[in-house]
Amino acid sequence: MSLAEPPSPEHEVLRARARGDVSADDSFERLYTAYAADVRAWFRMRIPTSEADDLFQDVWVIFHHRWQRWEFRPEMDAAGARPVLSFLYRTAQFVLQGYRRRRAARAESPLEGVERESHTGAEHVYQALEAARCLSLAQRLCPIEELDVLLPKLAGVPAREIARALGITGPVVDHRFRNALARIKAGLAPRRGTRHGRSHG
Repeated sequence: MSLAEPPSPEHEVLRARARGDVSADDSFERLYTAYAADVRAWFRMRIPTSEADDLFQDVWVIFHHRWQRWEFRPEMDAAGARPVLSFLYRTAQFVLQGYRRRRAARAESPLEGVERESHTGAEHVYQALEAARCLSLAQRLCPIEELDVLLPKLAGVPAREIARALGITGPVVDHRFRNALARIKAGLAPRRGTRHGRSHG
């Protein structure tokens, strides 16, 4: 009797992607088809449907960027390996933790911490990046390694977990995050500065 595990839903996708037989986008679609229902259900069991669907999208945005630079390690070639599913559920957990922290912060302060000096510099960027326009701006201005850090950070993933997932150090996470914020602030400045420019004549 064989004790070998049956192939996971992602096994052939991982192998084909590693060989270069399918594109990143096509393989992403196949993984989305395989796992979207599971990820959605994981959130819907925990929070209201309307909010669950927003967090569901956050997970797939993070994974889409990570998938472009996925590292195909030898152990992933095992038929029963599920590294993508593990990544999705780990990310979902981090996103949910971030959501709960934001709700707790709003309950403590209706101003969402705007008056907290330690958060003043980044708070406006966090809020702006929640809008589709600013997320698109981040995708245009930031290199992929900065997006790999920026998106999880905005979802509430702790820096140490991002470092572990990406195989980098905590200081590198902080450096890339600061760089991404600087690019986004610079990109937002002309639009915000139009009124100020008029005041100078």
